[in-house]
Amino acid sequence: TSDYLTPVQSALTDFKIIQLNYHSPETNTTTIRRVEPFALYSTRENWLLIAKCRLRDDYRTFRLDRINHLSVLEERFEPHQLTLDQYFDICRKKSS
Repeated sequence: TSDYLTPVQSALTDFKIIQLNYHSPETNTTTIRRVEPFALYSTRENWLLIAKCRLRDDYRTFRLDRINHLSVLEERFEPHQLTLDQYFDICRKKSS
């Protein structure tokens, strides 16, 4: 579970930008990201946020348990023209 699940859901449905401090254990660094939330999904262990990262100008997946701080901004974004199936197709192509 995550304290950030409700604000992320709200930002997703209201098309609002999220600013988050995200910790990467692989590099042991924390970065500040502004993201456009696209989808939430749950694995057996974690909640995951799929979002368009403005820093990387690409879709990324963020584990909610690795977010140190999160703010929902007033800034809005245009709804994504991508479906979740299309996103997963893109991921499959990248990994093959």
